Formats: sequence, C-alpha cells, structure tokens
Amino acid sequence: MGYSAPGSRRGSLSVLDPAYRRQVLANEARTELKGSITAWIALTAGTSFLAFTFGGRAEPVAFAAWLVAISVFLGGWLVALAAFVVKPPSDDAILTRWIPGAKAGMALCNLATAGSVWVFMPAADPELRALLMVCYAWFLIVQFAAATEATQVLGLAVVLLLGSLTGWLLVERPPHFAILALFLPMFGVTLMAIRRFMRQAVVEAATARAAADASARELAVALASLERERDAKTHFIRAASHDLQQPLQAAALFLGRVKPGGRDQTGALGGLARSLGVARALVDSMLEHLKLEGGAVRPELADVRAGEVFDRVALTQGPAAAAAGFRLSMVGRGVALRTDARLLARAVENLVANALRHSGGRRVVVGARAGRDHVTLWIVDDGRGLAPGEEARIFQPFEQGARVGAAGGFGLGLASVAGLVALLSGTCGARPGLTRGAAFYIRLPAPGAGEVRCAA
Repeated sequence: MGYSAPGSRRGSLSVLDPAYRRQVLANEARTELKGSITAWIALTAGTSFLAFTFGGRAEPVAFAAWLVAISVFLGGWLVALAAFVVKPPSDDAILTRWIPGAKAGMALCNLATAGSVWVFMPAADPELRALLMVCYAWFLIVQFAAATEATQVLGLAVVLLLGSLTGWLLVERPPHFAILALFLPMFGVTLMAIRRFMRQAVVEAATARAAADASARELAVALASLERERDAKTHFIRAASHDLQQPLQAAALFLGRVKPGGRDQTGALGGLARSLGVARALVDSMLEHLKLEGGAVRPELADVRAGEVFDRVALTQGPAAAAAGFRLSMVGRGVALRTDARLLARAVENLVANALRHSGGRRVVVGARAGRDHVTLWIVDDGRGLAPGEEARIFQPFEQGARVGAAGGFGLGLASVAGLVALLSGTCGARPGLTRGAAFYIRLPAPGAGEVRCAA
C-alpha cells in the first residue's frame, strides 16, 4: 500500500494513498463509535438538565421543537450503538452508510444546539446565562476532542453555535456583550487552529505508519528475492557439479583408452574431443551468464545484414549440427538490421545449440523477416516441442524444459539469450511450431525505428 508525504493539505488524511485513507477512516469511525457511549451519556444528562430547568420558563413551541430535535438525535445515536454491538459493520458499510449518517446526526445536533440559544438565553437570569455559556463551550470542546477525521463537523458547530450566540448578544445587548461578542469568534478560531494542529499530527503519524508498512512489504519482497536467489545459486552449484562431472568423467575414460603408440585410436580421441567440447560449452554458458549479470557486456550497434549474423552462427554451429545429424537451413539473409552482430549471433547460437541438444528433431531453420517497425529472427525446429506453459519459464536462470534432452545443462542458455536480446533493446520468446517442434523468436527494432521495444 503506497503513501505520499503531506503536501499543502497537511491537516487532512487526503494526502494519503486512497486505499490507506479509507482504512484509516473506517478504523477511526469504528473506534469512535465504540467509545462514544460516554459522550452519549454526558449529552443525555445535559439535555435532561436543560429540559428540567427550562421546561416551564422557555417559550413552549420553540422549547418543544428543540426537545424533539435533540431527542431524535440521541435516540438515533443509541440505536446505532446497539446495532453496532449486535452486528459490527464492514469497512464498506462504515464508509458508505455509517459515516454519512453520523455526519447528518451531528449536523442535526448542532442545528438544535444553535437554535437553543434563542430558546434558553432569553428565559435565563444572569447566573444561568453564565452557566449556559459554559455548557455551550463544553459542547464544542466535546466535539473537538471526540470527533474524528471521518465524522467531525467541528467547523459547522463553531459557525452555527458561536454565530448564534454572537447574534443573540448583539441583538439583546446584555452586560459586557461587546467583549463577549469579540471573544466568542476568537474562541472558535482557536479551537479550529488547535484541531488543525492535532489532525496534522495524526496525518503525520498515519503517514509514518504507511511508510513503515510499505518498508516492511518491500523488505519482505527483498528477503523473498534473496531466498530465491540463494535457492537458485544452490541449484546452480548442484547442477554445475553434476553436469561438469559427466563430460569430464567421459573424457577421463576416453583418455584411458589412448595408448602410446597404439593403433586406431580415432574413436577414443574423438570421444575425448567431444567430452571436452561439452565441458567447454558448459563453462562458456556459465561465464556468459556471469558477464551479463555483472553488466560487463556492452553492445556496439551497426547496420548489418542478417546474412552476416547467419554466417557467424553457421561457423560455430554448422559442425555440431552435421555431427548430430541435423540439417541447418538459413533464409532471409538480405534483411537489414541495426544491431551488434556479435551479440545477436551469440543469442542465435544459443537458440540453435538448444535445438540441437534438446529438440530431438532433425532440422533447424534460422530465418529473418522484416516488419514495418521491427525485424523478427526465427529459430524453428521439428523436434518434440515444448510442454504447455513453458514458454516464459524456460527463459529464467537455472530453469529447463520438461522435455530437455540427455545433454543436460545449467539452464543458463535461454536466460543468456534473454539478457543479450535485452541489451539490444529487443524481446524474445517461444511458441509452438506450426506442425511440430518449437519456434523461438528474437524481435528487434527495425533500422531507423529508434530504441522502441516491440511487444512479444
């Protein structure tokens, strides 16, 4: 859950991430509702005192209107408390129904209290008027202390109640009315300022908590990533020790068959060469992956033809294809590319070598096709193909397909392809072949298309 630092609206939770703000509002409203029974009891007691004191003094119609309004508010509050205890609402219910209802109720209470000024003050003697002034100030302070960001209507209460008191003072002109009329707005402004400072502290605390939550999630992600890297490296070490042992052991066996001065040692020497070649290929793939991870590879872009890349691939993979009984075909040699021919050839070599080792087929076709804003190189084999869902996974480090051949490997060849293609501002992927086998592709920006990446 994200957060943003307080900006110009420092007194409001609106500076927070919307989802986090909704959670804070729901939690505050829930906490306020649970603890509001004390305020309900105090307000009921105050209402009872005023009703008992002014029942025979105040103007009957105005007094009845005040009593009905305040009774409706207190009754609705009590029903809400009971409903909350019996069946606690969800966060969505609090945000969509309870908070608007609470604000409407507080607005009704403030209107009734502001109207009571004109009901009680004319009917009170000087001592009772002083007590009423204290009660009205107490009413505002209770709202100031108890209301949350979700339900507070303190601004409305200050304007209605203090405006009503100031208006009555200016109309009736009791003793010291001018000083009181000046003091009441100052009292309201002070309350609002203190309220703002308190809400600012709440916002900063909520922001700090959001930052802490975000940091904790980021730490958890980082730890999970480190754990995956550790497991991958453990797997890599296990695979390296296993896969390197096989060709080296085979090389040792072939070497044992070589006798000084012996005759017809072609088979043993050929087997020795192949075993050492496999070991070298494994070490090369490991070193290439480490270079890519370390950022030691930098592309040098130039205008070339696909044929130049294909010639490099044929030079390195042609003998291996012939030895394995594959027919290696190349089409689209005239397609123009803006790339690093050496790095692109290395990526294509890895894909061709992957097909020779693992496809189980007999033919590999390497081709290039120019599009409007990209060029696609295809490496298609006629082998056993990919298992469902492997298209993305096999390009991850230390991952291999379910139909991998007997040659084994570290699972770094296709990961190196992805790294090399990324350096060339391209994308790569795999799809099932048209009839059988697998089709791997490398998609690069067309010459003159800039550094725009093409989606796979």
